[in-house]
Formats: sequence, C-alpha cells, structure tokens
Amino acid sequence: MSKEVKTCLPSYDGQPGFEITWSADCKEAFNRGVKLAQFWLDSACSGWLWAVMIAERDLLPRAIDRRAFEVGFLGRVHQRLRSHEASSQSLIGVASGTAQPERHPLTETACRC
Repeated sequence: MSKEVKTCLPSYDGQPGFEITWSADCKEAFNRGVKLAQFWLDSACSGWLWAVMIAERDLLPRAIDRRAFEVGFLGRVHQRLRSHEASSQSLIGVASGTAQPERHPLTETACRC
C-alpha cells in the first residue's frame, strides 16, 4: 500500500490555492512546474508556453512526476488567468456603478473544480 503525499499550490494573484494528494512523493516535480510557469509568466519569454512546459516535463522519468509537473504548471497559469479575469470584471463593475460582477450559474459544459 502506498502512502499518500500532499502537495500544495499556494494562493497567488488573489486566487485561491489548492491541495492535492498523490500516491507517491512528487512534490519536487509539482514545485518545479509551479516555478517554471511563474518564471514564464514573469519574464519576457517569447517562447510558446506549451513548448516550454512539454520540454521540461519530458525530462522527468516517472509518469506521476510528469503529471504532478503539469498540474503545478497549469495550476499557476490558471491562477494568473483567473486573476486577470477578476480584475477586468471588477473594473467593469466600477465603470458601470456596480460593486459586484454579474454571476452566472454553472452549465453542464462548464468546468467544475
């Protein structure tokens, strides 16, 4: 029986973090993904985001480490994308005189966390 190991993506850019449980210790790969995404987001990289992720991910030997890397990488990118969405919606709310952006219920095709 394998021991469950938790990894945590800290909150960032005003977006919540999350905790995920793995069947093996892959914190290093997860953190590596987060750091690479952060580097790409904060730098003036002209390379394709997907190419950067794939090239680095493929250096990892175990499938679970590659998956953890992807989750960490895409988790950080998701936080950045959501932060820009939230800030643009709040600007729309301020411009129109409303404090809260309009909320829509999830549809069957919406992403569920």
